[in-house]
Amino acid sequence: MKKLTWLLSAVLFAAACSPQVYPLHLGVRQPSEAGLTLVGKTASIVYMDGNNQVDSLFDRQVASSLARALEADYFNGQEVIGLSRIPSPDSVGTDLMHNLVMETEGDVVFLLNSSLGDITFEPNKPVSGASSVDSAYVAVASMPVQTHLYVFDSMGKDEVKMHKGRAVLKLQVYNSGITSEEGLRTLALHQVPDYAEEVGDRISRRFLSTWATESFSFYYFDDFSSESWFTPLQHAADEEYAKAIDGWARMVKEGSSIKRACACFNIAQTFYLMGDYGLSARWLEEAEKLESLTQASALRKRLAAHLEK
Repeated sequence: MKKLTWLLSAVLFAAACSPQVYPLHLGVRQPSEAGLTLVGKTASIVYMDGNNQVDSLFDRQVASSLARALEADYFNGQEVIGLSRIPSPDSVGTDLMHNLVMETEGDVVFLLNSSLGDITFEPNKPVSGASSVDSAYVAVASMPVQTHLYVFDSMGKDEVKMHKGRAVLKLQVYNSGITSEEGLRTLALHQVPDYAEEVGDRISRRFLSTWATESFSFYYFDDFSSESWFTPLQHAADEEYAKAIDGWARMVKEGSSIKRACACFNIAQTFYLMGDYGLSARWLEEAEKLESLTQASALRKRLAAHLEK
């Protein structure tokens, strides 16, 4: 009986010292619909001087809206994308985009140019319950907009990709009913920049990350006297990756080599999920220096698919 108790204790001790594998199904960032990703890159948005002040103001508002959408997706909402303006060039090619990369210090440069068409009006109609004489009538104005967005990724192929877009702005022009057509046009032009937000948001959609759900295996140890392994796992499950890394980083220099190797591997996998493939590869190398881990080959294949591009 005493021998059986000793054997049972030995089995439990071995289980506690052996790594266990915990699978998590997590969202993985994929390239955008346009095939571009800003992970690990800097970006800048440049807009051209338009034919008139309204065109330039419109493009600045579109650029600001595009920047906010990209910052929310790739940079946790931090205002890190610079905006600048250049005179309209005769042509757009790799030479121009190389210069803009140097001037703006953005790895990826977006160059924006919009053309606003002629405004047309529907018949003026009276407004029921108008609050003032100046808003007693409303005329719906239509303004076509054509946008060219040139994209250059200095960390990718040496080519400029151009994206075209068309839209028709519908403007509600409130007036007195006796306002001249030129007066209506002036009122309509004052509204144009307000609609740029929608255009910028629409443009941004093709450059935002897409996501896929994949299965990832993390190591942990059944050490019920401490939550050290389970707390980072919970952070990873909640996609709070920075917190997960902080938790595993505490274990890298403590305990047996197998525990340190597993902590390094978990960090490597978390950096992969964050899109930092360089750091992921470095931490995987540290893990493999300590121990041979069965899950390492799967992560190595995932990294190879990105690092070889």
